[in-house]
Amino acid sequence: MIKNILFLLGALTSLNALADLSIADYENKNKAQSTNTYLLGLSAGLNTANKRLSANKQVPLYCYPPYLNLSIANYKEIISLGIQELSPDSPIKPSVDEILLKKLSALYPCGYN
Repeated sequence: MIKNILFLLGALTSLNALADLSIADYENKNKAQSTNTYLLGLSAGLNTANKRLSANKQVPLYCYPPYLNLSIANYKEIISLGIQELSPDSPIKPSVDEILLKKLSALYPCGYN
């Protein structure tokens, strides 16, 4: 019983650690497989939320042009552009999650595709 509780606490702690990816962690681990896996999950989650909004006749977060398939390299480039646009003296740094969503919304606005 104690082992199960400790295992569950460990699993929840590790999930919480991956809740948001900081810019520093992204830049330090950019080439790691775990970062690629994280970004694939993040992009899949955003795309699923976007499709659900569209299916419910709500305004989507962003609108890809038809037949656009972004790769992990594309997502990394979008994130890098977002990081470059940040003000260096800003006291609050957004997470990579927030940067990706903001850039996808800016690059692929709805109503123009």
